Amino acid sequence: MRSTGFIAISIILLSACLNNNRYRPHYFLRGYDHLEFRNPENFATSPHQFIEWRQLNGVQTYHIKDHSLTLVHKETGEPYTGPIRTFHWYAYNIEALFKEGKIYRMRYWHPNRKLGMDADYIHDIGFVWNQYGFPAISWNSEEMIYKNPSTQKVRQIITDSVTSYYDINGKMTYYSIRTDTAWQSYYPTGSPRFFFPVTPEGIRDGEVRRWYPNGQLRVQGYYKNGEEWGNWIEYDSLGGIIQKVNMAKVQ
Repeated sequence: MRSTGFIAISIILLSACLNNNRYRPHYFLRGYDHLEFRNPENFATSPHQFIEWRQLNGVQTYHIKDHSLTLVHKETGEPYTGPIRTFHWYAYNIEALFKEGKIYRMRYWHPNRKLGMDADYIHDIGFVWNQYGFPAISWNSEEMIYKNPSTQKVRQIITDSVTSYYDINGKMTYYSIRTDTAWQSYYPTGSPRFFFPVTPEGIRDGEVRRWYPNGQLRVQGYYKNGEEWGNWIEYDSLGGIIQKVNMAKVQ
């Protein structure tokens, strides 16, 4: 999770990979009425624009949305140096440390007082634990690692462009590569699993293909402006046609 944006990038990629993330605002400055966040144009900004709550890998975390914001004293406009501590037994318990208006460390505790998150934005590393104290997520400037809390085996490894997926025993099942023009997935052997062409805006557009582990084409179809279009063909593992559907007729 890079403090300059890798967190945000990673979260977007997780959503694209069908993870169940949830979001909600957080009253970060409750009890600190003398402080406010300001954007680079020096306009006051809601704390909701700075931080938000997220559910990742089944564990509560907090995410910095915009590192360009500066925490300042309202009357003087001077950048704030010191801690921010917010506490509510059933909702949140956070300590964030600021220097000259910029956050450099944030920790979160679960309601049972076990440490839930420790993010170091200077060294670009962080850890997340579940309420029982088992590691759930860790990150550095290069990658984010999800663990299965029950087995402590790796569940996912995410980088800027590649996400690797593992089974309950920690064995890789497939990996996906994201580019500006396609989402591509591969089996551990390197043989293709699926290919989705996308526009720079993330809209599916073009020929879609999916393969069996033996390399045989499984599905072939088309997207046009994000909608299924034209002939879609499904094959068995030996290459025989299972069905052929014209999406224009279906629609």
